[in-house]
Order: sequence, then structure tokens, then C-alpha cells
Amino acid sequence: MAVVLACGRVAIGVVSLLAPGLVARTMTGRGGSGSGASLFASMVGARDLGLGLGLLTALGRGAPVRGWLEASALVDGIDVAACLLARRHIRTSVLPGAVGLAATGALLSAWLSRQLDRAPPAQSGHPGQQRPAVAQREKSFRH
Repeated sequence: MAVVLACGRVAIGVVSLLAPGLVARTMTGRGGSGSGASLFASMVGARDLGLGLGLLTALGRGAPVRGWLEASALVDGIDVAACLLARRHIRTSVLPGAVGLAATGALLSAWLSRQLDRAPPAQSGHPGQQRPAVAQREKSFRH
């Protein structure tokens, strides 16, 4: 599932970088292919391409992926908020799909980050061994 998510992000990134005017027009309508909208589509495309390639690379190397997935969840969540805040500037036929895609990406990325890379333990050492600060506090309470 993480590979599919990463490939989807790479595809969106590549399309946004190669045809930013088309992406901007699709999102906002005919007037959306101006230089500002195209620049923004390129920036979002570069972000998605970077996140997707980073995730694919980490998966291929067997490296931790939690950070890549958490970053993906964060930016997708921000995209949901941005779409909702800018809803008057996004075509009504596109808004539900854009919000749905970003929300799905955020939730899936967050879920996968917890499934693929477990959080490191709160403390290291032997099971049952107390951390020095905890042991010191307990000792001071006894005296």
C-alpha cells in the first residue's frame, strides 16, 4: 500500500511539474493558468515528487519510512485545509475530489506510518530496569 501511495504522489508530482498550467486550469478554471497559479502547481508538484521518491527510496533500501509518511500526512492535511479555505477559487466540480484525495492521503499516510515503522521504545536498557531519574525520585520519596 505504501508503494502505491508513493507512486501516486510521484505521478501527481510529475504531471504538476511538466504541465503546471493544465493542473492550475483543472483546479481553478480558465483563468487559473496564470504565472502565479502555474508556479504554485509546480511547487506542489516538486513537493509531491520529492516525498514520493523519498518514500520509494526508503522502502527500497529497507530504511525507516515513518518520517516520510508523517511528512506526507502533514502536507496532505494542510492541503485539505487550504482547499477548504480557498473553495471559492476552486472549481466546484473539482473541490470534492481534491479534498477527498488529500484527506485520504493524510489518513492513509498517518496509518501506514504507525504500521510500517513502530515508534522507538521510550527508554532503552533492560526490561524492568528503571531510568536513573525515576529511581532517584522514588528514592527521595522513601526518605
